[in-house]
Amino acid sequence: MPINFTLLDSSSRLLIEAELKVSTGGGGRFQPTGFPDLGPALFRGADGANWLLVESPQSMANRLERVCWVDGDGETDRVGGYNDACKGIPYVLATDTYGRPLTASTLEAHRLSSPYIWDTQPFPDPDDQSKQITLPDYLKRLFSLADNRLVPWKKVATGLIKVDPGCLLHGIWFNEASFAGGKVRLTRCLSGYIEARDPATANFGFQKRDGVSDRTDKDAGQSAAEGYGSVIGPKQHFTSAEVKAYFQIDLERLRSYGLPKEQVQALVAWAIYKIRRVLVASRDGVADLRTECKFESIKIKAETVHQDTGKKNDFDLPEIGEDLNAAFAPLKTQAEQLKVHWVPNVEGKAELSEEVNDDAINRIGLEAKTKVETQKPKKGKNPGKAKPKRFFIIMGEWSATDKQDLRTQNPDEPTKSVVEKAIKDHEAKWEAKAQSRKAEKADGNDDADGIDDEQDGAN
Repeated sequence: MPINFTLLDSSSRLLIEAELKVSTGGGGRFQPTGFPDLGPALFRGADGANWLLVESPQSMANRLERVCWVDGDGETDRVGGYNDACKGIPYVLATDTYGRPLTASTLEAHRLSSPYIWDTQPFPDPDDQSKQITLPDYLKRLFSLADNRLVPWKKVATGLIKVDPGCLLHGIWFNEASFAGGKVRLTRCLSGYIEARDPATANFGFQKRDGVSDRTDKDAGQSAAEGYGSVIGPKQHFTSAEVKAYFQIDLERLRSYGLPKEQVQALVAWAIYKIRRVLVASRDGVADLRTECKFESIKIKAETVHQDTGKKNDFDLPEIGEDLNAAFAPLKTQAEQLKVHWVPNVEGKAELSEEVNDDAINRIGLEAKTKVETQKPKKGKNPGKAKPKRFFIIMGEWSATDKQDLRTQNPDEPTKSVVEKAIKDHEAKWEAKAQSRKAEKADGNDDADGIDDEQDGAN
């Protein structure tokens, strides 16, 4: 039987409250979320009781998205896609240098604003395959954005329905100044968190044994920090007679975007599906928040808030099944998945001597990932005497096969040394990027040669 949305059509919000209990153990002990420099989030509530934040709104937003997702196989596709119920709902897939799935807007904390989605290469324009367009320019056109003009929010919503409707439920902020001055920002329409009333501490300890040697030797680099020796320490969990998950769907905000009634109802149905899933799923749902924090839902209460009177009415929250799945089917599209191509901003450089021409280095099949560039020298005491220098540059992501191919094509001097220096410089900067540190200069490639460090992409 189709779901009756009549009551929701005149409501401003749908409020959902789920009573939770610890899945195993008679003491009801659980591990709450923790925060750096804070630890557990304990606070005095407006009702005068003591409260504990078990799961934050940010974490719950991630979980509400994650429970709709199925991981890839780890070989050809590590990203995966929506589960069977949600398959067909649009999102943006990012691929790496070799065209393999890298990540998706659904998995990224900033969704479409993630650098792996946003800072990507031009792709064939969906409206004119003969042309190339960047994602920011494509969205500007979809949203009908213009400089020094108000944001047409209804156009933004229509565009997001087409590209990634999850952004309408979970919020999005395009904070680039070049993108309408960072004004395009949508608040979450679906939010949730978990709190525990009057928490009591459950203090205990742990021990990590070293079966080889209980002793540590700091001078030899064999301390507890490296995992050596036996370690004993305290742990703190909590218990509570009242743990609840709270969710809110902002119905009035969804309607304010001017979407067709069918799409608004589909978004609401999808939000309900996500809530139902997060309350039962053991993969990123409340059934497995953390190793020592597993809950099950024992009672669910839903209420609507009338948009004019504020009066609350009980609402029979639909359960997961064919009817609920059919209710958010209008979000699904037959259009091809929008894909973007992310290339790491890493460059390996080597200076070309005067006897090496620009086309001396063989790079068949690697033209898109290499270039020869002439760069002006930095300003110095004798600018008139400084000469422009030429550099062979390799860009983006390079596999061992790519490097070997480039070496094989250039087996003789002087190009052999140039290729080797560029590869070593790229490897040093790639490692530095992975470790989030400043790259060391590769041998024979001193940046005093006139290259601007800020252009290296590894700083």
